[in-house]
Amino acid sequence: MKNVPIRHWLSACLVLGVAQAHATLVEFQGFANGSRTVNFALSSPNVATSGFTQAGGFTALVDNTKTVTTYCVDLYEYLSFGTAYTNYNLVDGSLHAFRNTRADADIGKLFSAGHLVNTATTQAAFQIAVWELAFETDTTYDVTSGAARFFGGSAADSGGSLSLAADWLSQLNSVTNTSDVQVLESISQRDIPGHQDQVFVNRVPEPSSVMLAVAALLGLGVVTRQRKR
Repeated sequence: MKNVPIRHWLSACLVLGVAQAHATLVEFQGFANGSRTVNFALSSPNVATSGFTQAGGFTALVDNTKTVTTYCVDLYEYLSFGTAYTNYNLVDGSLHAFRNTRADADIGKLFSAGHLVNTATTQAAFQIAVWELAFETDTTYDVTSGAARFFGGSAADSGGSLSLAADWLSQLNSVTNTSDVQVLESISQRDIPGHQDQVFVNRVPEPSSVMLAVAALLGLGVVTRQRKR
């Protein structure tokens, strides 16, 4: 009977930890390895838009404790480097409303495929592939056609980011592992500057998560000792 209250207490800690799991402060410090320019055009069922942007991974400092490389989820908004944003929540990719219903799983495959992403060209390719997976609703991913198209700019150079993104997307079906995608999701009004959702796969350790882990270990230790007695 003495074990029951401890298990209930541990369950309460788990619920509390999940409820508090969010990122409250994010600072995007710049492109992690540079960027490449690219044109884009989104069409139905997306909200139609087109433009010219820079593609690359961002170095992001989350809650002043963890540095991760993030990639944009959307093409409707933009953000500023060096600004401390307080309007982000950290959610699992399965909970994010991607336009493409396969996006969470397929972005997870892209992250787990083992591509070497450490230059401006490769990070731009990865970013373009993420955009394609987030917005393309056709059964086949093709950066040059469909509901999400990407073309031109320095990304179109021979052997550059566009061709590399297309190659990675063509190999996606052969990837068997799927990384756990995390989304830094804006909690403010959409379609205004500074609210650009971001994806990454490195979990952000938070104070509540650390406390939860310590409490669980302590609780399990107590239960083990009581059982031995």
